[in-house]
Amino acid sequence: MTDPLTVIARARARPGKEAALEAALEALLLPTHQEPGCLHYSLHRCNDIPGQFITYERWASREALDAHFSSAHVQALLSTLDALLAEPPEIVTYAVVPGGLPEKTRIG
Repeated sequence: MTDPLTVIARARARPGKEAALEAALEALLLPTHQEPGCLHYSLHRCNDIPGQFITYERWASREALDAHFSSAHVQALLSTLDALLAEPPEIVTYAVVPGGLPEKTRIG
């Protein structure tokens, strides 16, 4: 069995494109939640940097994450991002470091 992956993806909107980027990212929520291997997927708007968003994601495996990137809804989003983003998105994967109280460290 493989360990789940945590993904944090950051995107910053071009000035004037904040609402359009938020809507495009929000449109991914439901289809992504329905994907096999999606343990958690949430969209967050930055309180400190206007137009910046992250997705916090947990995937059952690298294969599930790869399938997500290949999905029709992600491919459709990718085709629109150049017009919406101020800079390339940053997508980073992480592994959980065990420790502390399980009920305080468990996510999704």
